[in-house]
Amino acid sequence: MTTQQGYQAMELCALNVLAQIKEKIGFDNLLGINHIDAYYQAAPDWDESPQVVNGASDLFLKILEEKGQHSRAIFGVHDLPSNFCVGLTVTCTLHN
Repeated sequence: MTTQQGYQAMELCALNVLAQIKEKIGFDNLLGINHIDAYYQAAPDWDESPQVVNGASDLFLKILEEKGQHSRAIFGVHDLPSNFCVGLTVTCTLHN
């Protein structure tokens, strides 16, 4: 998988997160995304993970604008469930 394909895979993860936010809580109830934990599976000598994770970060900012600003942590792992190449966990703040 190329770095660009990884970017697209991470973008797809972000789209799935946005779909869950829309379905479960609604965008009107979202104050913002606080933090993302991004996981990627890669060879030990590869280090373009920030470019891959930008797939999620860029999409959150594009769709949510200011509400999409977040901190992030990036974790290289040996493997992911079902041999996925990337994974994403998102923490949000909601209106009371």
